[in-house]
Amino acid sequence: MTTLRLAAHIHTACSDDSDWGLSRLARILRRSGFGGALVCDHDRTMDDATWAALQAECDRVGDATGFVLVPGIEYQDPDHVVHLPVYGRAPFYGASPEISDVLSRVRGDGGAAVFAHPGRREAWRRFDPSWADGLAGIEVWNRKYDGIRPSEWAARTAHGFGIPAFTALDWHGPRQLYPLAVEVASPTTTGNRARADGVVDDLLTGRLRATAFGADVARFSSGPLGRAARGLESSRRWIAPHIRRLEAGIRSR
Repeated sequence: MTTLRLAAHIHTACSDDSDWGLSRLARILRRSGFGGALVCDHDRTMDDATWAALQAECDRVGDATGFVLVPGIEYQDPDHVVHLPVYGRAPFYGASPEISDVLSRVRGDGGAAVFAHPGRREAWRRFDPSWADGLAGIEVWNRKYDGIRPSEWAARTAHGFGIPAFTALDWHGPRQLYPLAVEVASPTTTGNRARADGVVDDLLTGRLRATAFGADVARFSSGPLGRAARGLESSRRWIAPHIRRLEAGIRSR
């Protein structure tokens, strides 16, 4: 069986913090070994018309390039702590909805919801066990917020509640490019809409594999790879502020 390697949590020019068009994204991500992308633009920049246009643009570019583009929206709760990408063609639920309200509806509406970057602003503290049935995944490794190792809380919670692990680039630009992928069975249908809908079906039924550097992401939470990742991340966190201060000094000269 062939697999489709997806870049997850991808922002486009429909978000207010990204200027990446879908055609350019498809080109760059394909060169990096991905066969598709899970797009999720911010709810704060969304309305019904923009959501319809994003879906249509995903299908247009996907049909033209063969690169599978799954449309989605990243919701934030009212005070911008918990974030919830929803992949698929569920209706727009409005800006900053209550997360529990979205999760009570999303599966019935055909959307695959993922708890994003739990470590950002300690969003993990708000995790409600009742969310588990509505979630199609938890981001155990978000490139933007987790650095070069997975989140221990997220990995433990995903395993404990039987929620699939996700890896995510949280793409706003090339700094987030990293060998983290979500793999599903390669769709046998043609046309972006049918292929994207097939990807969402796989997400909703848990037929996915989260990988880092081509290996199952769980291998980076324990054992030799886990210990190595912890050591590297500790070094990165120590070095990063020194580099930022150096860069700030250079800019001020």
